[in-house]
Amino acid sequence: MELTINIKEQSKIAAFLNLIKEIDYIEIVNVKEVLHELPTEHKDLLDKRLQRIENGETTFKKWDLIKKKYDDKAV
Repeated sequence: MELTINIKEQSKIAAFLNLIKEIDYIEIVNVKEVLHELPTEHKDLLDKRLQRIENGETTFKKWDLIKKKYDDKAV
């Protein structure tokens, strides 16, 4: 069975995907985002990132960790 889910808050997507990928009987078949406002270059970067995640080369990271990394480098 396949189920389509629309996540209304963009900031919650990574947390939701991390949660469901921990359940062994659920397989993430496809992830689609509506990216109307993003430039093509950004969409390409996001597509490559999602592909690396699907290939097991990297994982989703929480925004707080990434933000802290850049906050620490702020002048």
